[in-house]
Order: sequence, then structure tokens, then C-alpha cells
Amino acid sequence: MNDTTHGWAQSVKNDFVDLFCGKFLGAGIGRQVCELATDPTKVVKVEMASRSFQNAMEWETWDRVKDTPWAKWFAPCHSISPCGIVLIQSRTKPFDADPDELPEFFTDLKRTNYGVIDGQVVAHDYGFSLLIERGLKRVRMRKPEWWDAA
Repeated sequence: MNDTTHGWAQSVKNDFVDLFCGKFLGAGIGRQVCELATDPTKVVKVEMASRSFQNAMEWETWDRVKDTPWAKWFAPCHSISPCGIVLIQSRTKPFDADPDELPEFFTDLKRTNYGVIDGQVVAHDYGFSLLIERGLKRVRMRKPEWWDAA
């Protein structure tokens, strides 16, 4: 890679950050989160660590639960970049009192991983949970409907 190409990549990164990233809200092990500059009701989550895949996991989890009764427990995801490095998600507000209960598939029970949207406590950091792991533990073998016994 030559200096011109490298300089172009840096300027694109700077433009992206300046255009889309508003107020810095926080960081975790693998991501940084900021307000979406064009819509403060949403956040931008940027993967900073290699092989973290938290954005992709949140996107896939949201895709699985969005049309179920469990959706009310998750901050909705709105968009993800093709490589999963950037995720746009609904922004939550801090909650005043601890919730009485949460679904058991949420395992990272730090208060900072939860917030409120429209009065409902939701997880806004659910890149890691038992949702997939528990589902796999309950898998049973069955004969598919299309299987023809010979």
C-alpha cells in the first residue's frame, strides 16, 4: 500500500467519524459507542477489536427476535455495515430502578448493558448471551418432512 492510498483511507475514516459520530457515549471490551450525529435517538457502535463480532451477533439476534414477543426486551438494530464493523441501534435512556425480572438468556447482567425505551427496560448490549447457546443445547434429532424413507 502506498502513502497516497493510506492517506485516502485515513481521510475517509475521518470524514465518516465527523459526519456520523456525535457525542462519545462509552466503550466496552471490543466496541466504542457514540450518538448518531444525524439522529440522536440512535447510536453508532464501532467494532475496535479483531474477531469480536459483537455487532454481527447483535444484528443476528435482533433479526431472530424482532417479530416475537421477546423483541420488547431488546434495543432494535436498524442497520449494519457489510463487514459488521458499524452497527446502528436505537438509543436507550438510563433506568431509574432495577427491573424485577429479565429473561434468563441475558447473562451479562451489568446495569450498563441495559436501558429504557418507551418505559420498557431493554438490553442494548447483547452481543453475547445464552440465547444461541441454550438453543443449541436443546436441539434434538428429527426426521425432516422432506426425508423419503427407502
